[in-house]
Amino acid sequence: MVSGSAARIVDKPGVVVVPGPGPGDQGPDVEFRHLRYFICVAEELHFGRAAARLFITQPGLSQAIAKLERALRVQLLQRSRQGVHLTDAGVEFLQYARCLLADMERARERVGCVGGGQAGVLRAGVALLAEQVIAPMLAAFHADYPGIVLDRTGAVSERLLAQVSDGNLHVAFIHRVPALATLTRVDCEIVRRGRLAVLISQRHPLARHASVELGQLSAETFLANPRELAPAALQGLKLMCTEFGGFDPHVLETEAASTATIDADWRPIRHGAAIAIMAEQTARAICPHDVTVVPVQSPPRFAIAIAWRHGDHSTLLHRFLGFVRGYRDTNAWCADTQRLSLGAQTFIGRLLASTTTSVCGTSGSAPIVG
Repeated sequence: MVSGSAARIVDKPGVVVVPGPGPGDQGPDVEFRHLRYFICVAEELHFGRAAARLFITQPGLSQAIAKLERALRVQLLQRSRQGVHLTDAGVEFLQYARCLLADMERARERVGCVGGGQAGVLRAGVALLAEQVIAPMLAAFHADYPGIVLDRTGAVSERLLAQVSDGNLHVAFIHRVPALATLTRVDCEIVRRGRLAVLISQRHPLARHASVELGQLSAETFLANPRELAPAALQGLKLMCTEFGGFDPHVLETEAASTATIDADWRPIRHGAAIAIMAEQTARAICPHDVTVVPVQSPPRFAIAIAWRHGDHSTLLHRFLGFVRGYRDTNAWCADTQRLSLGAQTFIGRLLASTTTSVCGTSGSAPIVG
């Protein structure tokens, strides 16, 4: 603007203050409507036509332009019997006025989108080995809401639950944890159930089967993350095998005490020393060429839940939850209503009694049963 001064918005609707040249002298207030008036006069070069276009009186328009010129301490328009012309300062100010109005319009649109849950940043956690299961839904959400950025974090379920409880994540997609029912600071619901599969060596006798029952895996060694990383994953595996297979599984814990996915070291599976069980979509997505995917006959089935902090009324969060529920129902992601038996529920109770942690609780990459 004038003397290199920049306009600033004050706490008064539709008002810009243009600082004057003197120390501490802000000058008169300039309203956004004054900018619109000036732009209209500059385009029409006629006060009468500009007033008619703006639906105001010509004297009122003249007074507004005069106030704008006093605020800027410069003449913007030359008035004569021949008509109205822009001064050099007026030509310069015209482009700034247009930019200010355009910026204000963009700001209004952006704020409206954020306030309505149409834009912003949603912090979402995705449990290890769950990304492939929910990927189609996340892609569909991005297509429908390009203004919302999903800032994703990958970790084991219990770490994601802790971050949701602490408010560091808006939501988390986790493997269903039995102890979720005990959490008071986290709400959750199932978003997808589906078929499990095992990853086994191509030389394994079961590699040629179209599918297997869980009970056929009773003699196998199951590969799992270290107990220190995801203790409830082992509890979930035990529950699943006991309830649906009738056996207590033998487990081989991976050596890597990190959040790397299970495909970090395939040697135990390649050599036939162990197998791994997970959602079929995930198994097929990460399976190397020399390992075979064999579906597991239902039951059991995997279950993925979405968790969010209790009492979080964020418009952005509830926009996302509404989309997730709609996508889940439209695609029949939870059509199977398989329930655990009374014996399994009793077993879960024993697990809860022996797992006394904070919500943050409760450990878990949890049971993958539906």
